[in-house]
Amino acid sequence: VTVLTLCLNVYQFKLIDGYLRNIQELTDTHNELHSVWEVDRHSVEECRTEMHKMETHMNDKETANTNVEKEVTRLRRAIQKEGVTEDPHPDHEDHHAGDTPPTPHPEQNYPTRPNHQQLEEQQRQQLDEQRQEEEQRKQQEELQRDQETQRQQEEQQRQLEEQQRQEQMKVEAQ
Repeated sequence: VTVLTLCLNVYQFKLIDGYLRNIQELTDTHNELHSVWEVDRHSVEECRTEMHKMETHMNDKETANTNVEKEVTRLRRAIQKEGVTEDPHPDHEDHHAGDTPPTPHPEQNYPTRPNHQQLEEQQRQQLDEQRQEEEQRKQQEELQRDQETQRQQEEQQRQLEEQQRQEQMKVEAQ
């Protein structure tokens, strides 16, 4: 009976030792996966920050290009009209093709602008519309980025769970 009890104790000790090693392996695997996940998370955050900076830079360049294109178009029209940069007032009934262009202001050296306030208001409205469109576009892009990030996180979580299941199946098989 004593020998049998001693053998059973040794057997139980070996079983418990094996289980403890398996638990330690799972803990090590978990810690490794967690550290990889942390590195990936920081990498994603850095990428987002850099993407935001690049988008801002690109948007600024687009705005500058648009402004330059508008100025070039305005100057081409002026050249085609032989130096007249603005059309006469459309409601002016006595306008004839042979009329002389507006007289330049001596201090500013450019033709007087009819409906100056109306043109400024139109420009402000156009700028407001452009800003609204730009904000909508940015919001859509941000939403798409958030959805993509969430999808990636869900995929990583699914892969982690799958890996844990496989590890558990290995442990149970042993």
